[in-house]
Amino acid sequence: MHGGQLWDLHFFMNIKYCLRCACVGDLLNEEPTNAVDNPFYTSKSHKNWAENYPSLETQYLKIHTILDQGGAVSANFDTALLPLYADDEKRLKEPCQRPNTRAWRLETESDIELWWHTEISSIALAAFARFPELTQTSHTKPLSEVSIAESVDATYAPYIDGTRVAQLIVEVKRNLIAGHEWQSGRLTVVQRKLAKELRGYADKYQCPLIACVDGQYYLQLQFRAQKADAIRDPQCMVDCWVLPIQQSRYAFYRMLVQGWRRCQVLTAPTLTVGSLTEHRPEFYTGRPIWKVPSEPGLPSTYVTHHPEGYTRMVDAESGAIGWIHESIGGIVWETGRFW
Repeated sequence: MHGGQLWDLHFFMNIKYCLRCACVGDLLNEEPTNAVDNPFYTSKSHKNWAENYPSLETQYLKIHTILDQGGAVSANFDTALLPLYADDEKRLKEPCQRPNTRAWRLETESDIELWWHTEISSIALAAFARFPELTQTSHTKPLSEVSIAESVDATYAPYIDGTRVAQLIVEVKRNLIAGHEWQSGRLTVVQRKLAKELRGYADKYQCPLIACVDGQYYLQLQFRAQKADAIRDPQCMVDCWVLPIQQSRYAFYRMLVQGWRRCQVLTAPTLTVGSLTEHRPEFYTGRPIWKVPSEPGLPSTYVTHHPEGYTRMVDAESGAIGWIHESIGGIVWETGRFW
């Protein structure tokens, strides 16, 4: 091969590489482009152990997706999830590659699971290659000392002080999610069984964030549990998003971040900011709950915003959470560094 031809080949390969490479933030807002053949076989959700859990009733479901008259779906994440912070900018700038070009046939749950990890999960996980390092395992038991027979399809977990903690869990089905029912919040028999199973997994894994994917839809739930055992409470409010699965990359990233915030404070010491000491952290978000003294004879109030004007921040260079006040210098650190 002549030198000119070799240079041309290297140039072509570099161009192809650059076209495939991007940063995470770019690809989270793209939809997968590989062709999918879905024969629409359906799996069932009937697990005996899940019958011990309550389903999800309309009055306790808060839907955050909107379906317009043309069939387009939009989602609001900011009303139910914590805001993005400075460390998200670092994550969204991480390098990422588009999946290889190939065709898919989603005939079994395993096919859907592989599609999910290739086309959606791997894109979001590129954001957590370093800030922090997040691992995903398949069909692993709950990360606890209690022996449990059931296992969810995917567990996303960081190491906190040397121990893996469930940040988000995902269950895979086959064309089972009835998107219109979840969008309306009115579940019929089959979807009620699915809701019981998802609540059961969230309880067993002590993880208030769970998603379900089925080849057509992406369903994500956030149990607003103030304590771990409240996931089992039939009156626990649940945030719900249901999207076409092709549009799930950014939604999945936001859930991973939400789970990370909760994990960050698991081993943090009791926090004092200004004149207030936290009552306890909120289980499903990790935010401190502040006990505000009241007048004599009246009950105290509990809030998640600091009454004295302090605001929460994250240091992008270390991942540490802190509190600042616009008229008071310095930072009160809630956690230590994570990277």
